Order: sequence, then C-alpha cells, then structure tokens
Amino acid sequence: MKKEEERTIKYTKMFWLFIIASYFGLLLEGLYCLFKFGKWESHVVSIYGHLCIIYGIGAVLYYIFNYIFKKQNFFLRFFIYACLGTFVELVAGLILEFGLGMYAWSYRNSFLNFRGHICLFMFIVWGLFGLFFEKCDPYVDKLLRFTRKKVCKIITPILSIILAIDFAFTGVCIYRWSERHYYELPSNALEKYIDKKYDDEYMSKRFMEWHFFDDSSLKSNNDKEKNKDVG
Repeated sequence: MKKEEERTIKYTKMFWLFIIASYFGLLLEGLYCLFKFGKWESHVVSIYGHLCIIYGIGAVLYYIFNYIFKKQNFFLRFFIYACLGTFVELVAGLILEFGLGMYAWSYRNSFLNFRGHICLFMFIVWGLFGLFFEKCDPYVDKLLRFTRKKVCKIITPILSIILAIDFAFTGVCIYRWSERHYYELPSNALEKYIDKKYDDEYMSKRFMEWHFFDDSSLKSNNDKEKNKDVG
C-alpha cells in the first residue's frame, strides 16, 4: 500500500519534479557544452530564474506515462516514450518556426528528419531516455517524499504563481523579440519597455541557442570564423 501511495500522481509532486528536472537539465546542458565546446552555456527558457524547462516537462510526462503504461511490454513502452519525446519536440519546433520564425535546435543534417525539428536518431534517444527514467523511478519517488510535508504544500501554490508569471512574461518578451527582428514597431507602453529593458542583445545572450531562420547562414559563418580563431 505504501509503494502504491508513493506512485500516485499529485500536482505538488509533479511540480517539484518539474523544478528539479529543469535544474538538472540546465546542469547537463552546461556540462555538455563545456565538454564539447570548451565553454559553459546556460540554456534557460525563462527571463528570470535558471530553468531548462524541456527537461522538466519531459520528466513529468515520462513519470505520468510510466505510471499509466508500466504493465505494458518492453517494446510498446519504448515506442510510447519515443513518440512522446518526438511529439514534444515537434510541437515546440513548429511553434518556434511558424509562430516566431526561429529555431532553437536543428536536425536538418540528420537522417530521416522532418523540417529539422525531429529525426530518427532522436526518436530512438527519447525511447531510451524513457526506459532509463523507468529505472530511476524508485529513486525519484524517494527524492520527492518531501512534497508530502505541509510546508511544501503551502509553498507550492505560491511558487506556481510566480513561475506562471515568469513564463507568461517570457513568452511576451520572446514574441516581442521576434516582432522586432521582423521590423514590427512597438504599439504600447509595455512593448516599449520590453524593447528597452530586454533588447536584442540581452535576448541573444539569454537565449543563446535560439536563432532566426533568416540569420542561419550568418550564424553559420560567424561560428566558422570563431572556430578558426580558436584554432
């Protein structure tokens, strides 16, 4: 009974799983960039705070889907996890492309890719991630036992509101960033404030892996020049 109780899905538990996984993802991305490029990069997806939310979203979805499909066979679970991760990437990629004219990653040089947003290799990776997450589930449950405490249940709604405001404002700033890039003038006081406080330089540094499609060739050339300088 105790084990089943631990495996129940509650908002407080999922909220803190999202937070922990988002910070873990930030650390993982930073270490990867440090190893591959020789410098630390902070791949955040928020104006305030330091959250790599794609990892938070992925961890929550994997936890929920594992809870639902844990009794299914190995290959079906792998396929479900692979589809889940691919779907999240596809939706996010299409929103960036058609909503903002931007991209934050690209698989255009990968085998069997769709518009650079998804590819066969990452489909397999997402499936393996899901299976790996299954093995971590018991440890995740132990880690999240603190969410049962009363103080945690009080703090969670407050932090939820703060994060909701942060993410909403982040969305507005990113949308305004895209508008500026495509020569849309500010139409109200908020947009003027954003243009001044969160200008292109700030946004480019904050979201360093995000680029506009019409700047892709320029970015590629700049990267090549930087690599020459490093060499």
